Amino acid sequence: MNIIEAVKLAYEGKKIRRKSWFFIDEESCVYVYGNRGLKDEIINLVQHIEGSKGKEVAIFFDTDVLAEDWEVLEGYDEEN
Repeated sequence: MNIIEAVKLAYEGKKIRRKSWFFIDEESCVYVYGNRGLKDEIINLVQHIEGSKGKEVAIFFDTDVLAEDWEVLEGYDEEN
């Protein structure tokens, strides 16, 4: 899937990632999800790296924008 489809899914509450992004181990990886505001609406996208404590606003590089290997990450609970 392309980035437009992936970002739409992130705004629907799904976690997205590129297939080429590094998995730390079987249970830990890097992904992007929608950060919810006070009214429970998604206000921006953040990148999460398993094992880290903070959230960073997601930044997409040109290779990410042009990529067709975006996927929904299944099996992870939604961050709040």
